[in-house]
Amino acid sequence: MAFQELQVKMVTSTQQIKVSDAQIDQLKRSIKHSELVEHEIGALPDSTRLYEGVGRMFILQPHDSIKKNLANKKKGAEEKIKNLETSKSYLEKSIKESEDNLRELVMSKQQNR
Repeated sequence: MAFQELQVKMVTSTQQIKVSDAQIDQLKRSIKHSELVEHEIGALPDSTRLYEGVGRMFILQPHDSIKKNLANKKKGAEEKIKNLETSKSYLEKSIKESEDNLRELVMSKQQNR
């Protein structure tokens, strides 16, 4: 009974780690995209009209506003990555503990024979 519970816990934790990795990768791509857009906008003259996508429409925005939004988007993504990595390390510790408990359980079963 305990063996199955530990196995289920390990599988669940492993799946959650994979989900966290996928989310971290997506957030890193979002950061890279924001950096590229920031770089391209920086190369444009100030007289260039810039539009920002909002839902299914585009709104004329000043350069500073778009740069500020991109910086906020990057900052938010970096914070989410930090939180995901913290939870990922907790899950990895949980897997390690489950593996240790499984080993102890197997050893005790072998010694009882």
